[in-house]
Amino acid sequence: MNRTKSKYIKHRIEEERQQLGVLAEQYGLQDMRVLRQSMELDRLINHYNEVRYDYMRRKVPIA
Repeated sequence: MNRTKSKYIKHRIEEERQQLGVLAEQYGLQDMRVLRQSMELDRLINHYNEVRYDYMRRKVPIA
């Protein structure tokens, strides 16, 4: 996995997670803004997992 891409995605995940907390505190968990932010966070996490899974799948076994 490209370390730069991985770091960037992790950084974005953390930023989006913090933003989700702020929105949830301001508007409550049922607000559409909070739900959209949660979906964006899920999208980023899924993207990170896809990149990581692709790397693991391509990795050649040592033995």
